[in-house]
Amino acid sequence: MSVQLEFRDAVEEITQACFAYFSDRLLAIYITGSITTNEAIINESDLDYFGVISTDLSEEDKEWLLENEKLFDKKFNIFNGVHLNIKSADFFKRDKFSRFILRYNSLLYRGSDIIAEIDDSCNDSYSTDKYTAKIRLAFARRCFGDALKNTCPDCLDKIPKDTYLAARKFARYFVLVEGVYYLMSRGLFKSFKRDEVMKLLKDNITGYDEVLNLSHEIMIDPHKVRMDHKTYIHKVRTLVEWMFNEIERA
Repeated sequence: MSVQLEFRDAVEEITQACFAYFSDRLLAIYITGSITTNEAIINESDLDYFGVISTDLSEEDKEWLLENEKLFDKKFNIFNGVHLNIKSADFFKRDKFSRFILRYNSLLYRGSDIIAEIDDSCNDSYSTDKYTAKIRLAFARRCFGDALKNTCPDCLDKIPKDTYLAARKFARYFVLVEGVYYLMSRGLFKSFKRDEVMKLLKDNITGYDEVLNLSHEIMIDPHKVRMDHKTYIHKVRTLVEWMFNEIERA
């Protein structure tokens, strides 16, 4: 994993600003999302930026984050949005789902892997297994139901105005990500990497080759496929609901 070339200068400038402000309190920077897998689209993909600091956030820290998130969001329109999620180490000790996401679906961009250290020291952590897949099932079903109604689900900041890019968002979340949790429920998890996940799904699910291939193609080049998001979400409904039911039965 590395930061996609087109976004590297912006990410580095943001990182330097964070270190200039937080100094040695800033222990690590993690980045999640498509810019770490060379799948991001300029002006459409978000920057999901996470930091771990050694102290609790002060009111001054919170004000700095709010102000600079707006500043970076305006300055770097190469992103569709900049999200500065900088929290204390104690916060991550309490929030096991955030630890899970950063441990298994992020790039350690700077610093030591404090998340892995915290996770290993905690008695209560999520593993890549059927129990983790089941815990988030109600949330996933609710999000999918909202998407079917063309309402922005809680798992997304917003539905892109470009309907083909919206279809890509839906493919990434409801087939790729939910596919990962299906694989966890079967003890087949390897990573959140798109091509690896899609191959595993195709190798281990029968009867859905057409919709899996369609989803993969949309994630690669939605403007070539040219399927609007409203049509797409109904195309994948049977597959996604089948995966949900299989997770529940695991």
